[in-house]
Amino acid sequence: MKDGEQAAKQSNANPPATLSSDKKDSSSLGNALRAVYQDAAGEAVPDEMLDLLSKLK
Repeated sequence: MKDGEQAAKQSNANPPATLSSDKKDSSSLGNALRAVYQDAAGEAVPDEMLDLLSKLK
């Protein structure tokens, strides 16, 4: 067996034990993205953008 194949089998045999910390990181990331989205969605549309949009009609 080649060294790479043996290393792959060993890494597949022992899955990472940090699954719960990965979920926490994912949850934290999701919360951060939601907060940024809420901030952006709550901002007023600049007058310049409204002028451009009105020209498209």
